[in-house]
Amino acid sequence: MFHRHKESGLTVILLFLLCYAGFARGSTITGKVLEKESGEPLTGASITLYQQDDSTFSAGTVADTTGEFELTSLQGGSYILEISFIGFIPSKIPLIITGENKNLGTIYLEPSEILMNEVTVTGSKPVLVNELDKKVYNVEQDILAESGSVSEILQNIPSVSVDLNGNITLRNSGNITFFINGKPSAMLRRNPASVLEQMPANSIERIEIITNPSAKYRPDGIGGIINIVMKKETSEGLNGQVTASAGTEKRYTGNLTLNYGTENLKLFGNYGIRHSAGTRLFTDDRVYKDAESGSVNSRYTEKGNSTSDGLSHTIYTGGNYAVNDYNSIELSGSFFLQNSYHSGTSEISATDSINNPDYSFTDNSTNDEFEQEGEASLGYEHTFKNNEDHTLTFEATHSAFNESEDQKYNQVYSFPGSYSELSGNLVEKSGHQDEILLDYALPLGEDGEFESGYAGEFEHQDIRYTGDASTSRFLQNTQIHAIYALIGLPAGNFRFKAGARAEQALINSHLKIPVDSLIPNNYFKLFPTLHMGYQLNDNHELSLSYSKRINRPDADDLNPFPEFSDPRNAESGNPYLKPEQIHSLELGYQVSRKELTLTSTLYYRHRYDAFTSIRRNIGDTIVLRTIANLNTQDAMGLEMVLSGKVLEDWKFDLTGNVFYTTMDAANLDYSSNKSTVSGNIKAYLLLTLWKNTFIQLNTFYYFPTITPQGRRDHYFYFNAGIKQQLFRNRAFLSLTGTDIFHTYHVRNVIESNELEQVTTAKRKLPVVYIGFTWKFNNYKEPEKLEYEGEGLVR
Repeated sequence: MFHRHKESGLTVILLFLLCYAGFARGSTITGKVLEKESGEPLTGASITLYQQDDSTFSAGTVADTTGEFELTSLQGGSYILEISFIGFIPSKIPLIITGENKNLGTIYLEPSEILMNEVTVTGSKPVLVNELDKKVYNVEQDILAESGSVSEILQNIPSVSVDLNGNITLRNSGNITFFINGKPSAMLRRNPASVLEQMPANSIERIEIITNPSAKYRPDGIGGIINIVMKKETSEGLNGQVTASAGTEKRYTGNLTLNYGTENLKLFGNYGIRHSAGTRLFTDDRVYKDAESGSVNSRYTEKGNSTSDGLSHTIYTGGNYAVNDYNSIELSGSFFLQNSYHSGTSEISATDSINNPDYSFTDNSTNDEFEQEGEASLGYEHTFKNNEDHTLTFEATHSAFNESEDQKYNQVYSFPGSYSELSGNLVEKSGHQDEILLDYALPLGEDGEFESGYAGEFEHQDIRYTGDASTSRFLQNTQIHAIYALIGLPAGNFRFKAGARAEQALINSHLKIPVDSLIPNNYFKLFPTLHMGYQLNDNHELSLSYSKRINRPDADDLNPFPEFSDPRNAESGNPYLKPEQIHSLELGYQVSRKELTLTSTLYYRHRYDAFTSIRRNIGDTIVLRTIANLNTQDAMGLEMVLSGKVLEDWKFDLTGNVFYTTMDAANLDYSSNKSTVSGNIKAYLLLTLWKNTFIQLNTFYYFPTITPQGRRDHYFYFNAGIKQQLFRNRAFLSLTGTDIFHTYHVRNVIESNELEQVTTAKRKLPVVYIGFTWKFNNYKEPEKLEYEGEGLVR
């Protein structure tokens, strides 16, 4: 049924586009905008066409990453073409259009007097670039990035949400594939929330959001791909940047970026250190009921605080060597090390069915956590002599991880007697992974392309649990073999790219202790993708994309042995959990008018065998959290992003995401028709007070949403930052604040036949940082956005 509806929808859209093409005739103007002194392209330069007689706006666009621009469907008449870019003297060219196409050649812009005096205007590159198939967020233009973590910056990006515990969702899906520099990252595959909370944002150049990737890229991740691009400066010689900041509750960060380049060799490195500390307040109220009668059996109340004290080190380094004009080799590696100590104190009490006291105690807990992850990658690229886009690429990556959590609990009772109970457990996890990729790209004509390749993944994980009364060991071995092919061809203003990926998965889940059991799970699946676009004119563009994606359960999801996070809460996996799959369809429309750009995306997602968390009482007021498959879950939403200027020096991005969700959880004994309307609103404003003083304001509002067992209430918060450039832009000072008005309070409700639970969480204090950055040896922030059609660099 889904495929029949999909084919009908595609037919209607193609007929509409073909009909429209008959009317979109007229003259075309092309050209290229470069900086006069360096010859570099001025990406994002504004191209505006006015009527000569009354200055009426006729058409407009912006220069692409090579500085080229194109205005189409122009009627005859007398015009003025204005080319402008912040910090440069505008150029105005009189034009008379009589029906023929015009190529204006190269247009050079000269720096204005301000730029020649070496005062750089921050924001010449926009914070948010809205492409029809992705969003590109330029972290370097975000003031809060000078001292915050990557996790804190992600919350500023449309489609992305980050909760108080650092958990990341993309369009309400927590299953995301993370890339670093366009490649799958083992470091971010297992526990991205922990790593991204510790990774300094000032080591990042940009973040790219791709919700419907092509068949070339692994289909893992229901939400899509988040690609994190590290800073690299490729000019010759040695240059770099150093940043340091300090914040409330003994927080501090430091980051060093170094680059060295010659004609054939480029070396780059980044080291970040981050001490993250903070206190959170929480409550947990439960009512345990009889599943048949609904009568109350007992009540449980907990109120407390938890403090985290973590120190992390992040290293990313590598180099690229051009053997000759047709062959190059790249070697890169990353390492993440974190030691964190968590402590908490809470007051816990319980009553029976008629509110008589059952017990009361103070719980003192600690968790000494250690984590290290590393990976190394070797890449080789051969470019054929006939065309620089005709390439053969080979990549090989090895990664490994090791982590442990040593948890201790001391429960000091005051009722029914005065005594103490000591308990604890140790969780150890380790593993390794190897990946290989062979890719062949062949240009077809001037703008067409064909690409095909093989990708292989080989992973081993080992989970060991030692508790006071039980011990377990769980192993998982996974192999995934994939071949893919895609073809893209343009046809005038219409373009498309179609592809397919075939995967064979071989998975063995092996519980060795306490009971030896082996559960294999092998399957073959096909993942088609389709991307289409049609440029109506210079200011209007349509796009349509489809992809099928998958979320494979990891070792924690499959391990059936319960692990206690504290004496009252346990988690276990489900060895029979099936991978959840999704059909994702998006229709995009973008319109540009002078200083404003509106991008809207209508999306639909059909998930089956969807993962969901289930909580239930397993006796003695212990709540077990496990994972199960829903029947289906459907979501339809509309996301809109408005970007532009209020005044010449006031830039803004306003984003809204509204979606309707319905889920069928009848197989889990819950309502089969549960649905809601939810969403979020984000606003970003950058104010230029003077030529070297800037203020940034961010506000967020999240609507209530549903879960299979309950709901999450609404919440909102506000962030702000100020940045002062110093010493002719060789240094700057920043002051940032997160959750300034202390309104970030999250409340979750669970309602089932046997359990009612209400939990709340909030920070004890807002987060404030002061930071300082120094650039040396003429270090320059990259001005060009070097990304491909799916937003992934190579």
